[in-house]
Amino acid sequence: MEGHQQDRFLTLYKPISSRLSNYCRHIADSPSDAEDLLHDTVLATYEKMELLKSDAAFPAFMFSTAYNIYSKNLRRRKFNGKYNEAAAAFLKDANASPELITDLTIIFEKMKQLPVKQYEALVLFYISDLPLEDIKDIQQITLSAVKSRIQRGKEKLLKLLNEPQKQIVLTLF
Repeated sequence: MEGHQQDRFLTLYKPISSRLSNYCRHIADSPSDAEDLLHDTVLATYEKMELLKSDAAFPAFMFSTAYNIYSKNLRRRKFNGKYNEAAAAFLKDANASPELITDLTIIFEKMKQLPVKQYEALVLFYISDLPLEDIKDIQQITLSAVKSRIQRGKEKLLKLLNEPQKQIVLTLF
């Protein structure tokens, strides 16, 4: 039975592994925190596979687990709102142009100033590329609340950026 559960887990995990890793890198405060979050999420999800009602719900189940672990850790320490180096490291690894790295670095710095729920909704939607329905399940809110968080997050982000940088955000989102 254990082998079957492991095979099922791996089959479901492989297609979303890079998106989950990307999500963890963007919400964590450092590369090591992101790695810890990813490992904790994989372990916690694997241990609770029996709670999964259907295979189709696995991505939301996994992202919900990551979100809950992150939120629990966030409650343990005060959110410092500082730019996280993981975003810059990720961009450099992706062989992005220097201009794009600079633009995105500014955006990531400003995103960290958003309220946590809006920040997470933007990361889940734009960076992790999750459907609104999955974000609803992860954040345990209504679909209209998800849309509202994303819209308000974008609006606040635009206000945080100065005029010349607004064009950058508009082209990215």
